[in-house]
Amino acid sequence: MFGIEDPGIRMAYLLAVACLIFAVWYGLSHWNSEEDTDGE
Repeated sequence: MFGIEDPGIRMAYLLAVACLIFAVWYGLSHWNSEEDTDGE
């Protein structure tokens, strides 16, 4: 995988991709949220 065979590096790549997918999902699901987060 990308020429790197170390399992730790593979786990880092997988974690980065998982975080990216989660961030995209979270952003899209809360895009037009009507919640007021200003605290006023």
